[in-house]
Amino acid sequence: MTAVLRGPAGAPPTLPPRTQLAVLPTPLVPAPRLAGALGLAGLFIKRDDLTGFAFAGNKARPLEFLVAGAVSEGADTLLTGGAPGSNFCAAAAAAAQRVGLSCHLVLAGDPVPPGPALSLALAWGATVTWTRDADRASVDRALPHAAHALAQRGRRPYLIPRGGATALGAVGYFLAASELAGQLAGHGVRVARVVVPVGSGGSLAGLTAGNAALGRPWTLAGASVSRPAAEMSQRVLGLATECLALLKAGSGAMVTGADVEIADARGPGHGLPSAEGTAAAAQAVRAEGLITDPVYTAKALSLAARQRGAGAVVFWHTGGMLDVVAAAQGTVP
Repeated sequence: MTAVLRGPAGAPPTLPPRTQLAVLPTPLVPAPRLAGALGLAGLFIKRDDLTGFAFAGNKARPLEFLVAGAVSEGADTLLTGGAPGSNFCAAAAAAAQRVGLSCHLVLAGDPVPPGPALSLALAWGATVTWTRDADRASVDRALPHAAHALAQRGRRPYLIPRGGATALGAVGYFLAASELAGQLAGHGVRVARVVVPVGSGGSLAGLTAGNAALGRPWTLAGASVSRPAAEMSQRVLGLATECLALLKAGSGAMVTGADVEIADARGPGHGLPSAEGTAAAAQAVRAEGLITDPVYTAKALSLAARQRGAGAVVFWHTGGMLDVVAAAQGTVP
């Protein structure tokens, strides 16, 4: 069962081109033992760690629209970037290969021995340049220069910002909102509190847009693991507004600050485990056999644990399995 998203005058949204990558819908799983361990009245896990494409987790949904956009514009190279351990970069390399494009990655810092994500990206044919600056924002500055350099060599690059956080990428999670609404309805649940890890913000932006199109049945809570909460709130709301405009699914009004709550879940810093996240991860393994990664999902699960008295809670598991491997190997994500 899928809830129907409508635009103005009841019309369906106008969807851009799409390349199927993910195996959808992903399961929505009740987690009663973990709910009891966390002191929650009810808990569901939305298993986007099981999207089924190249360890991509939540990245598979936006990449379906981003790679289709690249193909429709006649590009021959996907261009994106991030940290050396970026899951999105690895997934982008796989998606590029899937549709017959080259992939070039701009990575922050100096060359390092590749961890799991970069090893896979290289195995999937990606080429790499390094910014020589450890600040991840250096990637944002370098990407336009890389696009120019590729064009000078006769390539046709399609530039994707870090994490795929664009209005087009957010369409994947706009549609995921209707998927979740239908699954919750099957459990007799309409109103819920949905907790989502937030890195670059695209997933939560799409869900914010989708929640608005569904009539706002949920409260959305984001766990920001990369940037300050206030900065991410503005970023998410801006992307959600752009997504609605792209799909012609809004009534003309922008989403507001009341549509999402974002908490600072960075702990000691991006990519570093937090004490709260580590504790929540241990409870998830013991109670449900559920594996979370230290960079994103464990920190978000610790936010879900603070939703007591909120009724039904949905924890959106975004994946991060390559970060689990990196942590087990003792490599830096």
